[in-house]
Amino acid sequence: MLVSLTIQDFAIVEYASFTPGKGLNILTGETGAGKSLIIDAISALLGHRIGREYVRKDCDKAVIEAVFDGISSVVPSEVIDEFGIEVEEDTLILLREISKDGRSIVRINGRVMPVSVLKSIGSYLVDIHGQHDQQTIFDSSKHLGILDDYSGDAIKPHIAAFSEKLNEYREILNMRKQYESDPEKSRQMQDLLVYQIKEIEDGAFREGEEEELVEKLKVLKQEEKRRFHLSFVQGALSTEDSESPLSALQTAAEHLDALSQIDPAFSENAQQMHSLVMDLEGLHDSLGSEDALGAESYDEVEDRLEKLRSCAVKYGGSVSAMNEFLDSAKNRLEMLREGDTKIKQLNVERSRIEKELIALADKIHEIRVEAGKRLSADIVSEVQFLGLSNATFDVSFTKRPKERFFSKTGYDEVEFLFSANKGEDLKPLSKTASGGEAARIMLAIKTILARADATPVLIFDEVDSGISGEAAKAVSQSMKKLSKFHQVFCVTHMGQIAAAADQHFFISKDQSGERTKTNIAELGDSGRIMEVARLLSGNSADEQSQRLAKSLIEERR
Repeated sequence: MLVSLTIQDFAIVEYASFTPGKGLNILTGETGAGKSLIIDAISALLGHRIGREYVRKDCDKAVIEAVFDGISSVVPSEVIDEFGIEVEEDTLILLREISKDGRSIVRINGRVMPVSVLKSIGSYLVDIHGQHDQQTIFDSSKHLGILDDYSGDAIKPHIAAFSEKLNEYREILNMRKQYESDPEKSRQMQDLLVYQIKEIEDGAFREGEEEELVEKLKVLKQEEKRRFHLSFVQGALSTEDSESPLSALQTAAEHLDALSQIDPAFSENAQQMHSLVMDLEGLHDSLGSEDALGAESYDEVEDRLEKLRSCAVKYGGSVSAMNEFLDSAKNRLEMLREGDTKIKQLNVERSRIEKELIALADKIHEIRVEAGKRLSADIVSEVQFLGLSNATFDVSFTKRPKERFFSKTGYDEVEFLFSANKGEDLKPLSKTASGGEAARIMLAIKTILARADATPVLIFDEVDSGISGEAAKAVSQSMKKLSKFHQVFCVTHMGQIAAAADQHFFISKDQSGERTKTNIAELGDSGRIMEVARLLSGNSADEQSQRLAKSLIEERR
């Protein structure tokens, strides 16, 4: 429930704070005192649009803060978790600041949030009903939910079973959609998939292979350089090549031998030459033969790496993505090849599940029709009690069109129909002309659904418009009924309704100097009598009105 509300620098409200209680909280005051501003302030906390014109003159910002307790019983935990709200002591503190430049700052339990979160959270906390507001019950798209709430446990298991079966049905439709395709397109797709599968399988690429190939190319690059230099040196020192430098030195040694035979002075030179040749031959032998590069050449490794990278680009960017694509392609190919057979099987399954769905939807429809009759009778009784003696009400059912036949709750579309006067045709509730009639219909439905409605705070803004006498008394009794299940706020001009208050707040305006400000005060017993007397006769000092006010208050307790 709403524990406290504080409003600062909001229009003519300089500062106002009040602590409502359980049950029925009545707000009264003279015209223009600012009663509607209280509703506007609460609306702002529920995320409704609010402009900078609400910031009090000469102030930088308006601030509205509300404290709600008992949160766990009304706001789903998944909603709290979704927005990351930290809840302590089962309490929510909503705060909204509206700056003079029109910007809003929202805080929930001290954490800054978007305004949209206020709407999401606020819808679970407060329901505001104004004389001309199109609230939930006047929105035909919500009527089905209201009827199902009224049906209660009688319909819940059937809707749950239907929802589960509908999931099966939709899964079958999705599977069939995957198998269905144009024959020519199917053939082309199969050819493409076969090519893609072969390309990936022929590659047989491994995780980490790209890195291995890159490293191997570095090694092979160095090996090629080594081979080049070794080949040159071995060629120069070759004894088999008659044109090699070593062959030339061997020939030179032979000539020195010949010279030493002619002139012994060349003997030492001949020995040195033979020694040099022997050393070079030994060097040649120590270098060994020209090594092979191994099983793979540089070109082969480079080609493998290029193919791997090309496939990776086409099939996901990595070997793991390639393998995932391969699995998917194989599954897709299998589906296309067995498509006709599978589609026939799925059609049989779809037909079977569709019959089961229709049977479940028919049962749900039967329960709703019976509930609709009871709801209509209850509402007629309630609105007649509220003074609309000739009112009639009905629940209209239509089946969804075939293209959207099943929703998650069946095939029904529901709309509430109403007529206030004898002889008039029933019309959609959303087109009810009179604000007073609309308010009483809404009050009747809220009273009937009070036990099913989880919204803890209900606010009624001048629902007494267009009623008087016995109707006003009936409205006060309905308000009292509602207040047993909800915390109810009612802005009223009717003494008969105000007399039913559990807590009565008086809203006044004070003109001091050239400024006006609004005040809120909770009335005690004597204050309540005086205010109800004023509402009854316009004169709070009138003794007869005071006696009547006291009598009404005691009667409504």
